[in-house]
Amino acid sequence: MYDLRNNLPFLYDFYLVAKSKSYTKAAGINNVSQPSLSRSIKLLEENLKMKLVNRNNKGVELTNDGEELFKHLDTMFNTFNDYNKNNLNDSTDLIGKITIGTTRNIADNRLSHYLSIFNSLYPNVKIKIITDSASNLNNYLLNHKIDVLIDYVPNLNFTEKDNMEIKQIGNFDTCFACSKGFYSKYGDKIKTFNDLTKYKLVISGASRRRQMLDEVLTSININLDPKIEMPDSKLMADFVKENEYIGYFVKEEVETFDLVALKLDFEMPKNYIGIIYSKNTTNLITKKFIELVLENK
Repeated sequence: MYDLRNNLPFLYDFYLVAKSKSYTKAAGINNVSQPSLSRSIKLLEENLKMKLVNRNNKGVELTNDGEELFKHLDTMFNTFNDYNKNNLNDSTDLIGKITIGTTRNIADNRLSHYLSIFNSLYPNVKIKIITDSASNLNNYLLNHKIDVLIDYVPNLNFTEKDNMEIKQIGNFDTCFACSKGFYSKYGDKIKTFNDLTKYKLVISGASRRRQMLDEVLTSININLDPKIEMPDSKLMADFVKENEYIGYFVKEEVETFDLVALKLDFEMPKNYIGIIYSKNTTNLITKKFIELVLENK
């Protein structure tokens, strides 16, 4: 049997786009970002080793393989929806609210997968997303202002006495990237961290991702001294494209932002993300969300 555990979020995102015949419509109707949908479909195509979607002036055109996959998914999801209508139980009848805390970067790159599936399973549950700094999010969780936190791990801000459960659910590869014009001029000259010190850098500010990078640089006695710090990858990407700067990004963002990753002779830090919640969690909605995330990590 084909293992759906890692591909179900991507299959669902493909289904949304194929049904709407438009990334824009699918994103608007289902409250999912267009870059996230695009990444999902690309990863699905890589995993299945087949081309599913072509873009054209009218929107989206499915390939023959895409049409065949859509037919099967349409049958599957319609069957599931019909079952829900005829077999209401404590899960589909769940009514309430869940508040999820995360960083802006994780929200942009991963959260929509979980939200899409959760919303399809529990349409009567209201979802609120809070993005903030890591330190503020930790306080929100400890003070019960959010039900669950998705953040970088290991998380150094919780101890055993906080009675928190921390489960790893995925990872990000990172890279330094620049505009295509900048790369054509200087890309071949930048191979090491020492080479990077000769150029102007923009890096995210006080964040766990930045902290992980600094830990690696400190271990090899390198100080990059970025000229500018920014809190948001999209803002950083726009700035990099307009100026001769190099930025620090999650690798998945590079193609989305139309940048080029530098090829350094050093293994870049891998950032791990996890779901964090109280061990005493009794709220059924929160438990259902945690179970879903762990099943689809």
